[in-house]
Amino acid sequence: MTPLLPVFSQRTYVIASISAAIAILVGVLLFQAGAPLARALNSNPSSAAPENNTVYLAPQNGVASSTEKLAIQEVHIANNGLTLLRNARVLSVSGSILRVGMTWGAADFVWIIQTSYSTKFMSAEGEKVSASDIRIGDTVTVTGKIAQNGKEPTVNADIVRK
Repeated sequence: MTPLLPVFSQRTYVIASISAAIAILVGVLLFQAGAPLARALNSNPSSAAPENNTVYLAPQNGVASSTEKLAIQEVHIANNGLTLLRNARVLSVSGSILRVGMTWGAADFVWIIQTSYSTKFMSAEGEKVSASDIRIGDTVTVTGKIAQNGKEPTVNADIVRK
């Protein structure tokens, strides 16, 4: 019986390992060197195309006149209609319908939030609350599915978090 010969010698494994380590190191260095360049090229975010199709509804530097820190407002709508509205202000409450708004600069975005018996209402701490705890002026985060009916965008809410 003949002993099995290794397909590759130990020297080949050492050279391959060193090559892989050098490739990873060069990649990390290029990534680190490219970050300041990317920031310099995108110094004016309003003229740059949004990355990852994400638009953040927050005032740009110098737009807010007050010294208080504003909460970041976000809107995410996935291809399948799943929707997230973060830090929207409650404008009105009428039965199972909430009207919420978000402001970005001079633009106002108004959403209709349709709640149902299956909608879960939660506090900021994650405790269960009722729909009657939501009041005009509250800031809420809503998750649900966007409905394609009506003049204003409508979300069929799964969760409303105060």
